[in-house]
Amino acid sequence: MYSIYFEKRSLSVCSNPEQSQKDPNAVLYSPGNFPEIANLPDLFDKTPHIDRLYIPSTQEEHTFKQLCTKLTHINAGGGVVINQKGQYLIIFRRGRWDLPKGTQEPNEDIRISALREVEEECGIGSLEIKKHICDTYHTYHRDNKFMLKCTRWYMMEYSGESIHTKPQREEDIECAIWVDRGELGKYLSNTFPSILEVFKKSGIYSLS
Repeated sequence: MYSIYFEKRSLSVCSNPEQSQKDPNAVLYSPGNFPEIANLPDLFDKTPHIDRLYIPSTQEEHTFKQLCTKLTHINAGGGVVINQKGQYLIIFRRGRWDLPKGTQEPNEDIRISALREVEEECGIGSLEIKKHICDTYHTYHRDNKFMLKCTRWYMMEYSGESIHTKPQREEDIECAIWVDRGELGKYLSNTFPSILEVFKKSGIYSLS
């Protein structure tokens, strides 16, 4: 399944219609042709009373690409970081708990982008990428453009001994803290659906 997040709402392409039937807040939508699919993000953006819209398709990737045709694309990289004590690094920004991430620079490898952004936003080094977790997609408006940011997430390991962090204030990060796995729930109850997706696909945590 591919999902585009609109803050707390989502527009998803799924091959199994039963997924939407299990969701009491979902609407199942069956589009006709390509132009109609390409117009759906704008339509959904202007329909705030629908929490989740599912598009059934036997060709998920193809349909998702059509869905994103009219959006302005931007790439980002981020990380789920674990330290030697088995704690995870999370940040608090603009009223919610989040994971460090940021925009890919021109001609920059996305893995380097992810490492750089974690280092810059949290003030730590000694990071190593262990594996790719997943990609998430979310929308926002900027300079009269409807943006689609694709964030590639990686599991990272922090080998340093210090747990001291230095949150990047100019990016509105109020704090960056290390959290035990068993304590994640009380923080992730106030986060974005896309961040929950990252934790779920990493196998670390999933809110019921």
